[in-house]
Amino acid sequence: MSCISGVLISLGLVAVLTTDIGYGHEDNWQLIFHAVKGNGQSVLNAWNTKAPPQCTPNNGCLPPGFKLDHWRDNAKHLRSPLIDQWESLSIKKIRVELGGQGKTLAFLEFDGSGSNDKDWFSKSRLLHSSWADLKTAKTNHFSIRGDERDRNPIKRHFFVNQRYAGCPNDFGWFVVLDRTNEVCSWAKKGKAPAFLYSRGSQVVNWNQSKRFLKYYGFIRFHCCYLL
Repeated sequence: MSCISGVLISLGLVAVLTTDIGYGHEDNWQLIFHAVKGNGQSVLNAWNTKAPPQCTPNNGCLPPGFKLDHWRDNAKHLRSPLIDQWESLSIKKIRVELGGQGKTLAFLEFDGSGSNDKDWFSKSRLLHSSWADLKTAKTNHFSIRGDERDRNPIKRHFFVNQRYAGCPNDFGWFVVLDRTNEVCSWAKKGKAPAFLYSRGSQVVNWNQSKRFLKYYGFIRFHCCYLL
């Protein structure tokens, strides 16, 4: 097994790779994806766009070992070329951490064995979650693409949702809103993209107050693999 190391940050949507060492060994994480809220750029498109030949932060590419500690240009999503090598990395697990102001508020952990960069984020691969009800609960959406429609346009990506019952009665756990001018008032959260998720231990009505929901913060993806 080979190790890679890197850093974590606490802004926007972040994905990182790590080795198969237990949770808590943050010095082994490597950043592979970083997205920021409100920049008008689709998070889904950024995740799916392959790295350019010349990889620099200025063109939205995240070079190996790049540290965001002192990087102040937060206008771009950054994506590592490692995502394009996903299936050759023999990924074992992926951990998603959600938080704000430097604190982790929620997490999901997935089985990455035999996955690709599109299908790892799914209910069938879920191993653990800070939302106690999620593993056994019914869901109507649980995928990276989530719910995207041209009629009454919505773009709800990285979507973990329980049910639709009319906008006032929609319940879920987590969503990246790549469009915030849409049909439901709960999804009108300023300039896109916006990050919305339950800050408690269970599903929440998307129309709840900030006491129960988080509208911003960071998302970290950690992944362990064998070369």
